[in-house]
Amino acid sequence: MCKDMSPVEAAIQFHGHICPGLLMGVRVAEFALNKLGVGPDVNEELVAVVETDSCGVDAIQAILGCTFGKGNLIFKDYGKNVYTIASRENGQAIRIAQKFRSSHTPESQRYRELVRKGSLTEAEAAEKEELIGLLFEQLMSTPFEELFDWKEIDFEFPPKARMHATVQCVLCGEGVTDIKATETAQGPVCPGCLAENGGR
Repeated sequence: MCKDMSPVEAAIQFHGHICPGLLMGVRVAEFALNKLGVGPDVNEELVAVVETDSCGVDAIQAILGCTFGKGNLIFKDYGKNVYTIASRENGQAIRIAQKFRSSHTPESQRYRELVRKGSLTEAEAAEKEELIGLLFEQLMSTPFEELFDWKEIDFEFPPKARMHATVQCVLCGEGVTDIKATETAQGPVCPGCLAENGGR
């Protein structure tokens, strides 16, 4: 995160625009830092397990510093706005779940309708801008406990990221991490080629 940017500014810059989902992620990230008593991640001190691939995850990356590249952002494709943030430094972890009703206000539902519509009239575009301003005020000022449930949990920390060797797939010729390749009679085969060839 850029040192002279607020967390919300860093998240917006990373994500490319402002939206309610991103703001929810901002609230999660700021709450986690405060509750765990830590700063943004530098070298895998934090681990984030996210159960969605929606906008809020970009705030987790921008503010907490947990990323796929560092190996401390773990994605579970459950389709739930649930985030587990854990600190290796103090051994603590919290699980944060967005309350269903918090994203089903009339304003947020109307905002989603306009987003899904795609092409907007001038009046609708103005309404969308007005709604995002209203939602910003609502989401950033509402007490955290009205938006999310949270609890401390036991957490099994994954090993820190390791460097693996790259081998060449004998079918496509592309490089693949050795632990992802399947060894065949012909040599290593990447997961993509293995799937295309029916697991052979």
